[in-house]
Amino acid sequence: MDKEQIYIKLETRYTAEPNSSVLLTDVAEVYCRNSDVQKYLENLKIYKAKEEEISDFVSAIDIINKIENTRNDVEVNMIGKEEILIEVKSSTKKNNFFKILKVLIVCISLFLGAGLAIVNFHEDVNMKDSMEKLYFIVTGEGKSNPLIMLIPYSIGIGIGMTAFFSSNFSNKSRRKEPGPLEVEMDLYNKNVDEFMIQKIKDTNNPL
Repeated sequence: MDKEQIYIKLETRYTAEPNSSVLLTDVAEVYCRNSDVQKYLENLKIYKAKEEEISDFVSAIDIINKIENTRNDVEVNMIGKEEILIEVKSSTKKNNFFKILKVLIVCISLFLGAGLAIVNFHEDVNMKDSMEKLYFIVTGEGKSNPLIMLIPYSIGIGIGMTAFFSSNFSNKSRRKEPGPLEVEMDLYNKNVDEFMIQKIKDTNNPL
């Protein structure tokens, strides 16, 4: 008798409530021609979340073993990721005041840091003298701190950074594409997930 072919594609991350059960359909896409088998697998419990908030992972091998231990009439084909990160977190709302305060502190720190970096860069390259020389070349007059050039230049820095990180300034075909910041955030999240899984492995299997 031919075995039913099952195709499972794991997600990268899943957030579960404490003391909850994680089903296969929560963490993966499941496909099988036999609808009864697919429904059974989608409701298969693959992980039991603990009471405390922790990070854990489920591997493709764990899922295959659990399926084959319960059914011997299927053949599992895993696609994509080898593990999925499980974050056990409570969804109860916490005090938003501290969350907003932390966001404000981070925004202010980033703003001041970026401003300081720009100021230091302009001091290193002696931008003031460069602007004065450009003003002299254009007008033939010597002037200290030519605001007619410094102000548009300062505004242009902000507009340029906004245009670079925003897709609203691109043509219609490129507006559908993610911006550089979105790409970097996606890479960052993937690196964090891989690091967390490896850290859990190292903790569970110390040398």
